[in-house]
Amino acid sequence: MASQRNRPGRGGPRGATNDLTEEKDLWQQILPHLAALSKAEARAAEVNKEIFENEAQKKDKASAGIKPSIEGIEHLSTLYREQIRTADDQKARATDEDLLSKITILIGMVKHNEDNMDAQPPVRVGSSRNSTLDFDGPSDSPVPSPAENKQVRKIGPSRTSSQPPRSSTDVRPDTGPSEASERASKPKIVYAQGEEVAFKRKIPGKTDEQDWILGQVKRVIGEGKSRRYEVQDPYPDEGSVSTLYKSSASQMVPIPAEGTPLEDYEVGKRVLALYPDTTTFYRAEVKAMLEDGARVQLLFEDEAAGALKIVERRLVLDHKG
Repeated sequence: MASQRNRPGRGGPRGATNDLTEEKDLWQQILPHLAALSKAEARAAEVNKEIFENEAQKKDKASAGIKPSIEGIEHLSTLYREQIRTADDQKARATDEDLLSKITILIGMVKHNEDNMDAQPPVRVGSSRNSTLDFDGPSDSPVPSPAENKQVRKIGPSRTSSQPPRSSTDVRPDTGPSEASERASKPKIVYAQGEEVAFKRKIPGKTDEQDWILGQVKRVIGEGKSRRYEVQDPYPDEGSVSTLYKSSASQMVPIPAEGTPLEDYEVGKRVLALYPDTTTFYRAEVKAMLEDGARVQLLFEDEAAGALKIVERRLVLDHKG
């Protein structure tokens, strides 16, 4: 699970290599179905040709006063049955909802990525979301060396290196009600031991904002307003002193259990979602609901080239992050 701790593609435009891999993986899932369709079509053509030839021979023999043999009739009957069976199989393959869904998703991903690549200016070499140039330096500042980058972020297994703390200029203006007022109007959530949550760690000695990460409630401490929680990071960063963190309900978001009926999100809604192949949650925008609401197509904030990702519905949280 160590490979799931970090958001991939940190060396260049975020997620560029992973996007190609995701499209390739989806294509590899579709390819066997298409090969089976092609093979069945070829066999159907062979059967049709053989039926036509047998019918022609049967007609010629009848014209000459020769009765068809039992073997010939049985062979022709076998060909007709195979033709019907092949047609039924082809119809089932062509209407396979899983296959059609994967093809639709792949077409959408390719088109969206191509449109965004055409619309965006070239990406500056060495720039990434976790480079200080994105926050402090001018756009034409010289690109830092790899050694300088390591002083800003850790390339290795550190989870927090996957996305640096955001400055106030990163936050998009929101004309609607403030998040604090929205939270105040909602009933307080009481968590139970064993529940999965997204939470923000409080690390002693660190004042910078931490990412939302996947966790599990291990202990409930106190009651009422003084209630606190002990949350475990199941996949801690290497070198972490502890995997248990004290947290409050305001720093936690519940993750629905598997099988929980969930409503669809509206297109354009801003959410907090688990980035694929990591244990870190990031802000994202809903682009589409897929597979009858089982999965969500998302555009993660600051995603390079506007690449779309697909995330399980229960891991897409109704929270602004």
